[in-house]
Amino acid sequence: MNKKILSILIRALVSAVFILLLLYIMRDKYAQILDAIKNADIRLVLSGLAVYILAALIASYRFKLIVATQKKTRVTFLEAISLTFIGYFFNNFLPTSIGGDVAKAYYLSQKKSEKLGSFTSVFVDRAIGLFTMIFMAAVALLFFRSELIDRKVKIAVYLIALCALGIVIFMTNRNIAKRFAGILSFIKPLEEKAKKAYDAIHTYKNHTALIVKALLISVVSQLFFFTSIGILVFSIGSRIAPMEVLLRMPIISAISLLPSINGLGVREGSTVMLFGPLIGKTNAFAVSILLLLILFLISIIGGLIYAFSPQFKVKWGEMKEMKESEAI
Repeated sequence: MNKKILSILIRALVSAVFILLLLYIMRDKYAQILDAIKNADIRLVLSGLAVYILAALIASYRFKLIVATQKKTRVTFLEAISLTFIGYFFNNFLPTSIGGDVAKAYYLSQKKSEKLGSFTSVFVDRAIGLFTMIFMAAVALLFFRSELIDRKVKIAVYLIALCALGIVIFMTNRNIAKRFAGILSFIKPLEEKAKKAYDAIHTYKNHTALIVKALLISVVSQLFFFTSIGILVFSIGSRIAPMEVLLRMPIISAISLLPSINGLGVREGSTVMLFGPLIGKTNAFAVSILLLLILFLISIIGGLIYAFSPQFKVKWGEMKEMKESEAI
């Protein structure tokens, strides 16, 4: 079977399994869930959407800075915003093997004619966003210890933070990376590409000031993102401590990295699992559906930008070839 088809089938299967499992668990609560969504304060839901968009705009500026480290490649803030929203469109409305990251990298490669550097920029930008979220939660636990916080949540946050820290150390320390280089010798087709990818990512170590600035921007972006989730919780009449959102959303984001159709099913299931003990499974499911609605609305914005922006049009054959040959 073709590898691309197999990948899509596996991701679709994972999403389907999580969706069906979640629907089974919530089988006697459908009416309450619908009521919670139907009675949600539309003004708060729209406010949540606006704050989420603001978080995406701030993250777009971070993306612009990261791209600027690549020689001869620059994107304007408006282009960075457009690519961010187009990325949402590709991820949510075109859940094939070609996602938003590949679409953004493809556009950058057209400006520079250098595929690996384009993928590296996109990868580093995404990694900074995820790592910032994780370390914010870990730091919050260190400075705001509370017996009210679930012990399992604490352990999960620290474990994810340790894994993230290990990746950062690996990517910034060649001596440590060389110790693992022997593993690649058993996978010859990937060895050369992996080394090139590592070298490209490692160069960001020489841009300390920019990375620090990107991290600070990312902190602001993530705070707005967490705020949008809190607003959605309030919209259905529930209450949740900001600290709990800060601690639990990184875990949900990490779980959502499991192979799936853009986190569909996995994200909703983990939201019910982690928010359920605080606001009830019914309300947690309702919040996950409202978040999914926001993601789709943002995807529509991205689709409109893509439809009316000829400069972002892509050649599908070239983009598929790019993904297969240069994906990190």
